[in-house]
Amino acid sequence: MSDTLRTFEYFQKFPNEEAARNFFEKRRWNDEPVCDHSGAVSVTECKDHKPMAFRCKDCRKHFSVRIGTGLAESRLPLLKSLLAIYMLTNARKGIPSTQMARELGVTQKTACFLAQRIREHG
Repeated sequence: MSDTLRTFEYFQKFPNEEAARNFFEKRRWNDEPVCDHSGAVSVTECKDHKPMAFRCKDCRKHFSVRIGTGLAESRLPLLKSLLAIYMLTNARKGIPSTQMARELGVTQKTACFLAQRIREHG
């Protein structure tokens, strides 16, 4: 998110999980998902995105936009992860994990871990 968004604009741009997923996919792959396992572009989108969003036709493995990122092991919805990134990048003096936890509706431990992963991989 190179341009700074106001909070209201942020919520208009990312109203739901699908919008957040589309944002991450567009940033990572542009318009063509690439299998993180084989590097192939011949993939199919899975119905309901279960167990993951995509399946490689070459290696037959499932993958999502999370694979190979700091969010790979996270079970948090992408919408909450994106909001955490927004909060971390827009807080001038940082944001306490307790406040992030309240805003995201997660535990303080989860917020702290998420912030650490975002800083490491961001």
